[in-house]
Amino acid sequence: MDKHIDTLVIGGGIIGHSVSYYLSESGHSSLVVEKNTSGNRATKAAAGMLGVHTENKEAGAFHQFCENSRNLYKKLSTDLYAQTGIDISFSQFGMLEIAIDPRHHDDLLAKRDLFPDLMYLSGHQLRERIPAVTKKASGALFMKEDGHVEPTQACEAFKRGALAHGGDLLENNEVVRIEKSKGSFKVHLENGSLTAEKIVVASGAESGRWFTGTSLSNPMVPTKGECFSIKPNRHFVNETLFFRNFYLVPKLDGRLVIGATTIPEDRSTTTTAGGLSKLMNDVFSIFPDLQEEAFHGCWSGIRPGSVDGRPIIGEHPEMEGLYFATGHYRNGILLAPATGQIIKDMISGKTVPNVLKEMFSPERFQREGGSRYEYSR
Repeated sequence: MDKHIDTLVIGGGIIGHSVSYYLSESGHSSLVVEKNTSGNRATKAAAGMLGVHTENKEAGAFHQFCENSRNLYKKLSTDLYAQTGIDISFSQFGMLEIAIDPRHHDDLLAKRDLFPDLMYLSGHQLRERIPAVTKKASGALFMKEDGHVEPTQACEAFKRGALAHGGDLLENNEVVRIEKSKGSFKVHLENGSLTAEKIVVASGAESGRWFTGTSLSNPMVPTKGECFSIKPNRHFVNETLFFRNFYLVPKLDGRLVIGATTIPEDRSTTTTAGGLSKLMNDVFSIFPDLQEEAFHGCWSGIRPGSVDGRPIIGEHPEMEGLYFATGHYRNGILLAPATGQIIKDMISGKTVPNVLKEMFSPERFQREGGSRYEYSR
């Protein structure tokens, strides 16, 4: 007889394991199926920024959703450590978004007016705080609450937290096909089969097949990003630094994680010389001294973008019990906690604000008149 579970989660990245964590914590049995090993794709490639304000140019429901998710990490860092012994390296040093051209500077001033909690620093004040910053910098916004975590550790902590609450995990096994039958789902795996009451698609950039396979248009825009890291022999900075063309994230072990290129519709897994060269040129034009520091490594990952640039979180419009939790682009780490919570609430039958259901609904891609998000290169 097939094993029967409450909820099957397709995909073992940080989104899938967050969903499983919140479901398991609330008493629902859940099984994450990952075709490789957990956290080894987009999650592993991420820098771990909790960039609420670098990702929002206006206030509103999406900004609030991002902020709520970021705020969950403070308690999660304590809870997950108590449950699993894993330190997710939650940083509370904040972020600085730095302008080096007049247009970006104007954008920062506009953002300051929208978000009065952000602190504006003139170029002089910025260099007093961080002497290494170039004189090209005309100003910055300090985002005190927008820190970062270590992505692979956060994913592993969600995974082990879910297992501690009774969740289950099946790695190195792929979901081949799903069929709706008598109110539940028959799930055909690469090795074996099972039945599930609910299914959550959380397979990142590979989620497209589950849209087209269930008669929906495919909204996914796989977007390659390349990064590198260096390890200075001296302390460089505490805050995450965010520029138009790159970001720099200081990790507790002394690494500086620097990224990232943006190449829409590129699914290749290589890290290219050209991509790294451009990224390095951008970085070293601002921080020339970093050229002398030890190179630590480079990598690439495929971000799960969507055609309108927003996540896809919600139930299939025609197939009851099938949910999507994907399309987070470069905000998967930031939005993992809130995504896990909202999927848990939907599956549990709890009230979810209509504004969020509408904003994230998979059904929105079937309507006419939507605009396409422009992924900058």
